[in-house]
Amino acid sequence: MPTFREQLESISKRFKIWQIVLGSAAVLSVVGGLLYLIFSSNSRADYAVLYNDLSAVDAGKIVEKLKESKTDYKLADGGNTVLVPKDKVYETRIQLAGEGLPESSTIGYEIFDKTNLGMSDFVQKLNYRRAMEGELARTINTLEEVKSSRVHIVIPEKAVFTEDQKEPTSSVTIQLKPGKNISNASILGIQNLIAKSVEGLNPDNVTIIDQRGKIISQQSIDKNSVAGLTSAQQQLQMQTDQYLTQKAQSMLDNVVGADNSSVKVTSDLNFTQIEKTITDYNPDRQVVRSEQNVSEKSQVIDSLKVPPVNSAKDQSNSTVNYEIPQTVERIINEVGNVNRITVSVLVNGKTKIVDKNGTQTLEYTPRTPEELEQLTLAVKNAVGFDPVRNDQVSVLNVPFDNSYYDELIKENQPVPFMKNPENQKLILLIALVLISVFFMYRLLHSKIIRDRIRIAMSLPKSVELRKNDEELPEEEFEDLKISDEDLLLMPAELPEQLMLEMPRIDEENISLMPITEFGKESLAMRASAELAKAGTNQIAENQMMKVEMKKKIEEFIDTKVDEGVRLIRLMMGEEPEKANK
Repeated sequence: MPTFREQLESISKRFKIWQIVLGSAAVLSVVGGLLYLIFSSNSRADYAVLYNDLSAVDAGKIVEKLKESKTDYKLADGGNTVLVPKDKVYETRIQLAGEGLPESSTIGYEIFDKTNLGMSDFVQKLNYRRAMEGELARTINTLEEVKSSRVHIVIPEKAVFTEDQKEPTSSVTIQLKPGKNISNASILGIQNLIAKSVEGLNPDNVTIIDQRGKIISQQSIDKNSVAGLTSAQQQLQMQTDQYLTQKAQSMLDNVVGADNSSVKVTSDLNFTQIEKTITDYNPDRQVVRSEQNVSEKSQVIDSLKVPPVNSAKDQSNSTVNYEIPQTVERIINEVGNVNRITVSVLVNGKTKIVDKNGTQTLEYTPRTPEELEQLTLAVKNAVGFDPVRNDQVSVLNVPFDNSYYDELIKENQPVPFMKNPENQKLILLIALVLISVFFMYRLLHSKIIRDRIRIAMSLPKSVELRKNDEELPEEEFEDLKISDEDLLLMPAELPEQLMLEMPRIDEENISLMPITEFGKESLAMRASAELAKAGTNQIAENQMMKVEMKKKIEEFIDTKVDEGVRLIRLMMGEEPEKANK
């Protein structure tokens, strides 16, 4: 069995050198292009987020450090996001953290890490206030709804008299995250956080605004005042609505799935405070409260004996007081009793992803009346439905807006082969290679170019002139399988170069010998050398005329050799005087 080297040698013998060189160049160009696309696509896919939502200052410092460490990076989102190779994310973060990057836009107590002995009292107080503002801003930024914040604190100078002392104030600017709302409880918490961090600061003196400039802080209200009672009542109603809504919503999420239902509960609370006093008397259960008995006896003796004479009196009185049992009941109704609740529920239909003609879309299916009836019963039980209070619960099936999910499906759909940028580059590269190969094929199969390349690559460095015409056999001319027409169609220099397939004549040192010393073959070779020496490279105007002329010249030379040689010399301009003679 032939070895691999022998196989290569056998293959190489089948082709010429120029064919091997051009084929190798084409193969290398295709392989190089493919490798470039593969590695370029891998390099893009291997980039991961190092930091995002950076300020311009932090992004600039991080980029500078990456340049110093010669770490590849890319910027995105207008320079707010820095990407580095995926395998260097954690290592780069640790290195940058060791250098204090990214720095926060706010300055905290680290401002005192560098002491300055020449610092004045005013600068020290100013730095203390800056540090306090930065630390409070960092604390506020830890809230889930807050993206960033800034805190400003005004601490007035201490006055000589108490009545002239001004209270500290503070203002806070909060930038909320997209789609997030901050609750009243969080606002109140921020107010108290700042108030408890600054000496003498009242929560009412803390003003909070959002990124749109709207005041979202609330002033404290006396709960004993009418306004305070009204605010407390509204807060109680909101809490009741939220509580009932959460109960129904959590139940529906378990049944129809998250984001497939929406529940709103409106409760009517009774804030009327009623005080009742009830006194109950029970006459059947009389009780002797007190009893009084009075007895009176008397006798009168009249000396005059006026009648009645010697009268006597005996009298008794009895008084009994009875207590009737009574029950006194004092009832004070608490505020906030539920008078009536109204529940409105919107339920999305069933959706599923279907593949239509290679494109994934969402298919919507409405819910059946039986399903809606079951959901209505479940919601009634969740909110404590009471028909006596005339409560109402409505459950409607409506299609929800699924544009977000449609866009998400489109993003996750496989990109068609022809629309993929990487595939487009690959196709373009292949097309360029094929076009190049096609043009190379056309050029290499062109008779003129093929002969030029073959002669240029087989051109010998040196040749020697043979002195005897017998050393130039006629067979060497006959081996050149070129017709007269093909010979005339070639450029003028090609016939001369084709002579290189036989031993070449030394054109510089050639000398014309008498014509009698050469035969027909030698004469043809010498004429060719003379033409080469003179630099003649012109061809006749018409190809057919050239063929005819060539035939006539050959016949003329065959019959009249001497005159033919003289004619050639005359054409080359070497012997004008002899020609004239």
